[in-house]
Amino acid sequence: MIKTQPWTGGTDEEYETQHFGFGAQCFKIAVRKMVEQKIRSGVKDMESYLQETLDLNDTDKLTLTNSCDKLIKLFYERADPCLDVIDKEIERILSIPSNVVLPEDEKQLKQASDEEYEKLKEEVSVLRKRAEQGALMEALLNAEVEELSSIEKLCEVAKKDMEVLDLLQKNCEGNNDVRKIHKESLFLCASAPFLNSNTVGSRMILFRLIYQIQNSHQTRFPLLILRV
Repeated sequence: MIKTQPWTGGTDEEYETQHFGFGAQCFKIAVRKMVEQKIRSGVKDMESYLQETLDLNDTDKLTLTNSCDKLIKLFYERADPCLDVIDKEIERILSIPSNVVLPEDEKQLKQASDEEYEKLKEEVSVLRKRAEQGALMEALLNAEVEELSSIEKLCEVAKKDMEVLDLLQKNCEGNNDVRKIHKESLFLCASAPFLNSNTVGSRMILFRLIYQIQNSHQTRFPLLILRV
């Protein structure tokens, strides 16, 4: 391979890249890579042509390949002095003198005063506070969104419960036996204080009563009627 200096960067390289879009170091490396590729591709094309046109056995083909590889290395060695001259010319053309300021950097020639510097610090402080407030507001909004999501889930559950209750009411309206049992259970709860519907014992008594009436009437109805 052709000897190539590694890219090291630096202020000059950055300034050249800012102005031209590439620096001298990058350009020199690209030129050397291009010359190396051209030498290798030219010799390999010649090797392929000779193998196709000449009637060679395996030994001759191997000898031809080795000879072409040696020729490539020889071209690489002979190309170094010429590439050194090209490198110096690239540095001369792309080098930007230290006393030259690019048009986009002319505004930096004017240094900021102490008052302007303090003003910039205040603006930065204000912007930092706004950023913190924005982050806090975002956190609050995210919490509110999560709360609204949980409320929506509760609404969906309540909606399903209302649909079940509506269906139960329709069944009760269309079934005289179930409606009669429902009225009797309400009457018992209102007449007997110990049959308060909020107690476990009263629910057991109501369940037995309704179970007996159900067996006598042979009527199927949802057990949700116990929750009166």
